[in-house]
Amino acid sequence: MNAYDVLKEHHKVIKGFGRKVSEAPVNSPERHGLFDQMMLELDIHFRIEDDLFYPALGQASQLIAVAHAEHRQVIDQLSVLLKTPQSAPRYEDEWNSFKTVLEAHADEEERDMCPAPPEVTITDAELEELGNKMAAKIEQLRGSRLHRLRTKGKTVLVRSL
Repeated sequence: MNAYDVLKEHHKVIKGFGRKVSEAPVNSPERHGLFDQMMLELDIHFRIEDDLFYPALGQASQLIAVAHAEHRQVIDQLSVLLKTPQSAPRYEDEWNSFKTVLEAHADEEERDMCPAPPEVTITDAELEELGNKMAAKIEQLRGSRLHRLRTKGKTVLVRSL
């Protein structure tokens, strides 16, 4: 599968979780479960981008620098959200801010990097190979109990700070 398609499909997965979390009752077990799944997918997504996709587009260093800054922005907003109790009056505002930043990053990435800008030399065969590696990494991490525990631990740690 083409790397651009893998990236776009995974953006849909993450946005889908965002929509489902928004629709679930605040502070419900359903919402907590969906949020945990979203955190797993978000961590997987950042890993495939940082470890595979961005290095393959290394010639677009300016865009990659922007993408990394946007990752930090998503993580910063996520930190604020995680530290806000779901019972707090401002929780929904923090959730909506997080979701907006996350979706904006995905949209900008698709607009600016799919396809890669002209300065990036990447063949169709390389895009297919990269896409296959990305898809395999997604499946590997989804099936990893260690990855699930690591992501859950990071979430708990941020909430406790």
